[in-house]
Order: sequence, then C-alpha cells, then structure tokens
Amino acid sequence: MIEKLNKVITEKSEKIMANEKVEGFVNNVGGVICFFGAIVFGIMFIIGGASLMKTGKNYVVKPSAEKAEEATSESTSTEESPATETSKEE
Repeated sequence: MIEKLNKVITEKSEKIMANEKVEGFVNNVGGVICFFGAIVFGIMFIIGGASLMKTGKNYVVKPSAEKAEEATSESTSTEESPATETSKEE
C-alpha cells in the first residue's frame, strides 16, 4: 500500500516538475527566499556586532580593588612562609 502511494506521488511530482514554468517558478521562489535570508543575516550581523562593541565592556570581568588587594596579600603571605602553612593544617 505504501509502495503504491509512493509510486503515485513520485509520478505526479515528476509530471509537475517536468513543466518548465513550474520549475522556473520554484527556482525563482527559492532564490528570492535565499536572497532575503542573506539580507536579514547581514543586518543582524551588523546590529549584533555594533551592540557587542557598544556593550563589550560588560563581558570583560575586572576584579575590584578590594579583591585585587586580598589576592596580592594572600599570594605574598603564602610565598613568605610555606612551612607555617603545613603547621597550620596539622
């Protein structure tokens, strides 16, 4: 049953697509859709790039002054006395 239905659909579609007018119309519609898709993609690419350039500073994480001071003080204290760390852990 499915094979028969598939055969009928194939025959009908080949008959329709063999018509040059239909084939040209389908190709033109596909070309127009592709063209407008490319235009929309280009516009969105430009808008997205401009938005990222405008708000790009929000995507770079900079440590605050207090955190930077804490990090430097911790690193200097660990460099000075590694032996005291082992005694603190025990």
